[in-house]
Amino acid sequence: MARTDRFTILMSGDESLINVDEAAFVLASHFHEDLIVEDGMARLDRLAAGCGTSLEEIRTRIFDELQFTGNSCGYYDQNNSCLDFVIEERLGIPITLSIVVMAIGRRVGRTFHGIGMPGHFLTQDATTGMYVDAFDRGALLDELACQQLFKQLHGPDAPWHQSMLAPIGPRGIIRRMLNNLAQVASLENDHRSRVVATRLRSLLPDASIWERAELARAYEASGDFEKASCVLEAVAAEAPPDEATGLRFAAAGLRARLN
Repeated sequence: MARTDRFTILMSGDESLINVDEAAFVLASHFHEDLIVEDGMARLDRLAAGCGTSLEEIRTRIFDELQFTGNSCGYYDQNNSCLDFVIEERLGIPITLSIVVMAIGRRVGRTFHGIGMPGHFLTQDATTGMYVDAFDRGALLDELACQQLFKQLHGPDAPWHQSMLAPIGPRGIIRRMLNNLAQVASLENDHRSRVVATRLRSLLPDASIWERAELARAYEASGDFEKASCVLEAVAAEAPPDEATGLRFAAAGLRARLN
């Protein structure tokens, strides 16, 4: 099955049945085309083999024995969002390291929820309620410590809401990864990667009009005005009337650039 078809089918299914590590490998295969998803899953199986089931045993396994750690020096490297690279190098950003925690936890029978705190992804141990900062070698945080971390990242006056610690499902996690990839690609003027990331995001079943229109902008930046205009026309056909007019106007402008 083609990798994009697999991504679409996987993400369109029952969210409770989506393994976020499998989804992350399928995502990564669009950037590392020699990646075999089943090999990545088997590697996680091996990493989890012999790991205990307690929170402390899982943390010890991942961060002491396997030496996973945050990639502070190369934080904005695209590879940090590719799970195969993270597992190979034992380096990553908060969200991919958190996926490692969730994946190994699931394999030994312990549930960790993804926590999409703005600016810094965490996991929460479903048994104890403690939060795990995978980027900081598995540091344990309570709610107050999470709030303090948020203030360190965003400033002391940044408004805090407890809802920032609400769990998010696999689709939300994958969307956040794709947002990261699209942002990095845009900053690096990597047009191919930007198109790939925004296209995958547009295929999510709950993709917004804005997310689908962003694919057109990515095509435009790459110089593919034909595809950009086609995307905008398709989005306009489903958009509310007050938005459709502007989208069609933009599509017409792109088509004019083909002449």
